Amino acid sequence: MKNGVGLLFACFALGGCQPSNPPPTPLPTKEKTVDKVKNDVDQAMKKSQDSLREADEKADSESPMKKGY
Repeated sequence: MKNGVGLLFACFALGGCQPSNPPPTPLPTKEKTVDKVKNDVDQAMKKSQDSLREADEKADSESPMKKGY
């Protein structure tokens, strides 16, 4: 029993030696935030433009004016 109390005290003593103020976590950098979002927006814009171009081409190919009616 006496050894258990000593062991418990040692665990509390070691836990108390931890720094009270841990080092701050680094803030995200521009490369991790702004550039990632810009890349996502650029990809979405390109996909949107491609979809619009395909829709216009399809509409033009089905247009009665283009078929010569």
